[in-house]
Amino acid sequence: MASGGYVDRIAAEVGVHFVSPARRADGRHQSKARGTCLSILNKHGADHLRLVLSLINTEENRGNWSSPVITAVSWVVLNKPDWVRRRDFLELFDRVDLGALLKSAKDLNPSAPTVTLSVLLSYELDRKIAAEARGKAA
Repeated sequence: MASGGYVDRIAAEVGVHFVSPARRADGRHQSKARGTCLSILNKHGADHLRLVLSLINTEENRGNWSSPVITAVSWVVLNKPDWVRRRDFLELFDRVDLGALLKSAKDLNPSAPTVTLSVLLSYELDRKIAAEARGKAA
């Protein structure tokens, strides 16, 4: 079982610093999702957590360090490995507006935003991958 210090070091690799859940995360590099990250680390390992945090740390999505976002990205990485292996996955992923998807998930299903976000993220990435394939076929 990994320690809290280890999860802090992994998060620091991408510039994320955890704040107390009682405090408001004030900047694009602060998160209250330490427990979520620790859980992912313990269940799926350090490499998985690094990949998840690195995907969120892209130019357009940096700052979306909430538990629902981290969990949804982890779900996609675990359940869509063929997508993650694509050469253009990082570029396609960065075109997804995680903040907007999280807002939509909360509006659609306030009692289960994480599950809803996982589905919305999966649909959005599937749409972008299909559009990319159509563009190459044309």
